[in-house]
Amino acid sequence: MARSHQLSIRARLTIIFVIAIAVILTFTGIALVSLVHRSLLTQASNQIDAVMEQTQMRVDAAPATSHHPLILATRGDVVVQVTNAAGTTVWAASSAIENAPVLARPVVGFGTGEALNIKFIRDAATDATLPELSSGQVASITTTRGPGLIFGFVYGGPIEHSVRVLLASLLISFPLLLLLSGALIWLGIGLALAPVEAIRRRVDAIAAQDLTQRVPVTGGDDEVARMARTLNEMLDRLEAASRFQQEFVSNASHELRSPLTTLLATTERATGDAANTSWPEVAEVVMREGRRLEGIIADLFWLARHDEDHIESERVDVDFDDLLYEEASRVRSISELSVDTSMVQPTRVTGDVAMFTRMVRNVVDNAMRYAQSELRFDSHYDGDDAVVVVSDDGEGIDVAESGKFFERFSRADSARSRRSGGTGLGLAIVTEIALRHGGSARFVEVDQGSRIELRVRRDGLRPSVRPGAGADART
Repeated sequence: MARSHQLSIRARLTIIFVIAIAVILTFTGIALVSLVHRSLLTQASNQIDAVMEQTQMRVDAAPATSHHPLILATRGDVVVQVTNAAGTTVWAASSAIENAPVLARPVVGFGTGEALNIKFIRDAATDATLPELSSGQVASITTTRGPGLIFGFVYGGPIEHSVRVLLASLLISFPLLLLLSGALIWLGIGLALAPVEAIRRRVDAIAAQDLTQRVPVTGGDDEVARMARTLNEMLDRLEAASRFQQEFVSNASHELRSPLTTLLATTERATGDAANTSWPEVAEVVMREGRRLEGIIADLFWLARHDEDHIESERVDVDFDDLLYEEASRVRSISELSVDTSMVQPTRVTGDVAMFTRMVRNVVDNAMRYAQSELRFDSHYDGDDAVVVVSDDGEGIDVAESGKFFERFSRADSARSRRSGGTGLGLAIVTEIALRHGGSARFVEVDQGSRIELRVRRDGLRPSVRPGAGADART
C-alpha cells in the first residue's frame, strides 16, 4: 500500500498559523461588529432622547384647539410621533412620517417594572413606513390636550446600514489579511528553516562521503547552533564507531587468519608427504588451532551480542570463593603452577553465574600465561563491592600504561601471547562483564609480578552512571 503524501513541516506550520489567525480574526470581527452595533444603538438612543425632549417642549407650546397633526422638522436620523394616551390619534409627527398612521403602541417591558417598550403596529396602513424604522423609544407626556404618548424612532436604517458596511469591509479584508499573513508566515518559516535544511544537506553529504567532516557551527546559542553542535557530537561518535568497526574487523580477520594459516600449512605438508608425516603431531596441531579458532569465534560472538545488548542475563546468588576454588583445582590439574587460596574468603554476590564464571576463568587464564611458578587468589568484601584479586609471579607490567590493555585485541607481548593461546579479547570481556554488574577491572601496583583486581556490586546492579575509573585489560 503506497504511503500517503505528507505535507512538509513548512506547509504544516503555515496552515496551523493561518488557521489560528483566522480564528482570532473571526472572534475579533464578531466582537467588533457587536461593539459597533451597541455603540450605534447607544448613540441613537441619546439622539432620540434629545429629540423627544425638544418635541415635548414644542407640543406643549402648540394650541390645544388644533385639529390637524402638528408637523415637526426631521432632525438627523430621528423621527417622532405624538399620539393621545389611547394611541388612536396622531397629534404631531416629524415631516418624514407626517402622513403615517399610529405606528406603535407601548408595552410594559418584561422584567423592567414600569419601563415602557414599543411594539410596532403591522398592518396595511403601516407597511410603507415600518421598513424605514429601526429602534425606538416611548414615553408618557402631559400636553395641553391631555395625557399623551411620544414615540421616537431611528429613521432610514442608519444602524443596519452601518453594520452591513462594516460586515462587508470585514468580509473583504479578512481573506486579504489571511492571504498576506500566510505569505509572510511561509517566507518567515522558510527563512527560519533554511539553516536546518543547510545542515541536513551537509550531514547527508558527510554521511555519503567523509565522516571526518563536520557541520559548520554558527555563533550564538540558539536552537540551530545547539543542533549543529549535537550533530557534530553524533558525527564524532559515528566516526569513532566506524573506525572501531573497521579496526575490529581487521583485527578479527588477522586473528582468524593465523590459526587457519597454520591449519592449512600443516595439512598441506602432511598430504604432500603422507608417508613421512607424523600424524599424531598433525592431529595435535589441528586440535590446538581448532580450539583456538573456537575460542576466538566464541569471544567475538559474545562481544558482538554484548555491543548490541542482546545478552540475556539472570540474577542468582553466586559464590566467588567457590569459583576460585574450582579454578585452583583446574590450574593444578593442567599445569605445574602452585595456587595459593589462603586469602579466599566467602564472598557471595547476585548476578549471572555464567558471566561470572567466564570472567574469573579469563582472568586466571591470563595470569597462567605469565606466571612462572605461582598464582595467588583473594576474595573479600569492600563496602558494597565484592573484590576478587588474581596475582601471578611473572615479570609484571607498567600499571601506569595498563590502560591500553583495555582495548580489544591488545597484548602485552603479541608474539608470546599468540604462542600461549591469547587472542586479545579475554580481559576485554572481563571488563564488560564487570561493568554490567556495576563494577570495574584494573591492574594494581605490586612489587613483583602483576595483580588484577575485579570489583562488582554485591547486589549485581549496574548504577545509572557507570564507574568513571578506566578498566584495564591485558591478554
